[in-house]
Amino acid sequence: MKRRLSLILGIIFVIAVMAVTVAYNLSKPRILILQSYGPDYAWTRDVDAGIRRVLGAGNGYGYVLRWHYMDTKRHPWPESKQSAGLQARRAIDDWQPNLILAVDDDAQEYAAKYYANQPGISIVFAGTNGSVTPYGYDGASNVTGILERMPLAALKEALLQGGFAKGKGKRPLRVIEICDNSETVQRDHEFIAAFDWKPMQYLGARLVSSFPEWQQAVAEAGQQADLILTTNYRKLTRSADRQELVPPQEVVAWTEAHSKLPIVGINGFFVEDGGMLAIATSPFEQGEVAARMARDILEKHTAPASIPIASTRQFIVLMRPDLMARRNVRLPQLYEAFARATNNYFDAR
Repeated sequence: MKRRLSLILGIIFVIAVMAVTVAYNLSKPRILILQSYGPDYAWTRDVDAGIRRVLGAGNGYGYVLRWHYMDTKRHPWPESKQSAGLQARRAIDDWQPNLILAVDDDAQEYAAKYYANQPGISIVFAGTNGSVTPYGYDGASNVTGILERMPLAALKEALLQGGFAKGKGKRPLRVIEICDNSETVQRDHEFIAAFDWKPMQYLGARLVSSFPEWQQAVAEAGQQADLILTTNYRKLTRSADRQELVPPQEVVAWTEAHSKLPIVGINGFFVEDGGMLAIATSPFEQGEVAARMARDILEKHTAPASIPIASTRQFIVLMRPDLMARRNVRLPQLYEAFARATNNYFDAR
């Protein structure tokens, strides 16, 4: 009898603990991290790392986190983005988070913008390349976030110190931009074209849709410029008739092997894909700043609209020293130290 009573009491205790735990977790504020791209995309991976530095893994930190990946980088066609947006909004409506942390423009365009000024839910955006006006965020009572802006001043400083213009006499360093023709690139290009590149000479951009067009642009650049800049190349189709996307590593490998000019990326994944050098926006900063804003909204009950919209302040350096040596590119030791300290020094040895 005593044994049975002990067993019953033990079961009751376990059930009670589970009930309290469930009730506690249900009472926690819920944060949905809505990522435009997939978890294996380098930028998304590092934004997530920044978020986790501030918010941890979720449970046990005073709130519950859930991730939703729209994966529009691998499925960039309009109908695919519309479908991904519907799925994201369904996830939001079903889970009813207290806060959406929406990363990159597709998350805003196809999902988060529909919740601007909606009572009971807050929005923190990150990774937006252009204006937030098209999303209805201007003046919205429940929205704040951090803009993604390219570190062009830091990039220019590095280019002027890297020996790219050696042997060119007194002629200014001529820079040409070659990228795919995606919406993200078009938004980035507006900032690149408006930037003051002096004393260098910016020759404009070639925004192409297919891999053969890319190859032609790279070949022609060798007769026009001293240096190629690229932001993105992930949406190049195999040809005008074959719409499958060329793997980014293949694009970079071909370019490094065939380009007469050194190529510098303005996104960190360029070096991860096999490129020589990148001076890039910090994805970690985007995640950390957005996560701190989310924490202030949920823990301090700060009104989102009272938190000023932030912009990029940090950058990262990634390099492959063997490719730099082959191109006779030499940066001050500080750049190498920075790349090594952040595990972005890709030594072939």
